[in-house]
Amino acid sequence: MRIPTVRRICFTFLAAVSMLFTACDHTPKQWKKPNMTALTPRLQPAFEKMKTVCFGRFMIDVPASAIVAWGRSIVTLGVDVYPNGANEVRILADNFIDKLKSDKAINHDNVPLLLSVEEVARPEGKIVIGYEDFEAINGLKINGYFKLNNDGIFVDARPLLEDRDRTISLIKSIAGRLRQRADNEIPNEPGNCIEYAFLPDEAGPQKEDPGELISIGFRLKEFPDTHLSIQLRPSNPHYSESDSLEWQLGRLEKDLKAEDPNNIRLKTIYFRRGSREIHDLGKGFEALSRSPEQPEVHSVHDFGMDFRGEPSNPLKPYADIRMQTGVADNVIGATKASLTDEEAVAVWDKITSTIRVRPTSAVPVKSVDAGPRLPLGELAATGRNCPQTGWWEPDEPRTTEGDRRRHFNSGERMPHVVSLGEPSIWQKLKGERPSYRTATVWKLVAYGEPPTNKKG
Repeated sequence: MRIPTVRRICFTFLAAVSMLFTACDHTPKQWKKPNMTALTPRLQPAFEKMKTVCFGRFMIDVPASAIVAWGRSIVTLGVDVYPNGANEVRILADNFIDKLKSDKAINHDNVPLLLSVEEVARPEGKIVIGYEDFEAINGLKINGYFKLNNDGIFVDARPLLEDRDRTISLIKSIAGRLRQRADNEIPNEPGNCIEYAFLPDEAGPQKEDPGELISIGFRLKEFPDTHLSIQLRPSNPHYSESDSLEWQLGRLEKDLKAEDPNNIRLKTIYFRRGSREIHDLGKGFEALSRSPEQPEVHSVHDFGMDFRGEPSNPLKPYADIRMQTGVADNVIGATKASLTDEEAVAVWDKITSTIRVRPTSAVPVKSVDAGPRLPLGELAATGRNCPQTGWWEPDEPRTTEGDRRRHFNSGERMPHVVSLGEPSIWQKLKGERPSYRTATVWKLVAYGEPPTNKKG
């Protein structure tokens, strides 16, 4: 069962921003400097055990008990992974084909919107191409439906007619590179972590801005009304100051004062409002506030910061980070905040200060490793190139100990094994046993890398 996304919460901040204007400043000095607010005794148990979560090209540390809620991921194209949902995605494909067959294109002599269905061998699936709408002037719908072991993969695009072939090629590339990822896996190769999967970058230099958009949220189990969300998207080359959180707050403050100097929203208390720097994101703007109590709306913490980023640099995206308390049923202020002011600032500093670019290996990954994992039980005969990095066992039961279970990397040639024969009478008397080199069939029994030998 999927965890509901927090995208609604991510975009409610501008509505709540109208409550971000200050009265007298009674903020303790230690709150005014990021990362200096200590966890209170009530918070410490929740932060005793932490986990690292990979999202996009970044990672973050959150309490081990925190619930992760993913939004939509766009990695050049939109990609959704359905865990154990291969059959569900197959049904989606059939329904989409039926719909395109039944809908007619007005400007094409009433022909169906369906143009073609292309079968794909690896990973197993199909690409469905149709017109975007009834007018069918120049827009297309191109959806990819694939099976990745037991998971289902859905890739969608809405290109123009002239981009048809390039889009189909891109869908095949994404499906071929995508691989399953455990929640706690932090890949060390360039690429994007999305929900349930990892998409390695294509080999070679990036030809264009990948257009990546990653949305993720976290809910604290011990304080369920506290939601933190992050959205990363390409930096806008035409960015203006009016796009910034700082400018929007200032403009809204002027508008509210002009409308009504006694507006209750002007009684919001600020804890911090100014520049903030976080690791690789660079310098941004931060505003931490608590809104006043209102009829039918509780006083809540509404924290936010944004980073402009650098155009065409996926490691310097535009970043929008928010945290609200008092959230119930995705509505801010629907319940009383469970965190005190000090605790809210401490939680915010503790988590957001850990956002950083995920380190990657300088050695490019071989293209043969970039595809989806082959299922356990895959067979490879002696002399064939290994199709999947992992642990393999031979089909020959009488091998020497060193050949019973071995690790191979993709592309390595599968070797012969040394098998043990039946000794003759004389060999038994001497305590000897014959051995011989023979071909065999290897079976994939586990994924993973070989253990490193540490000298202590």
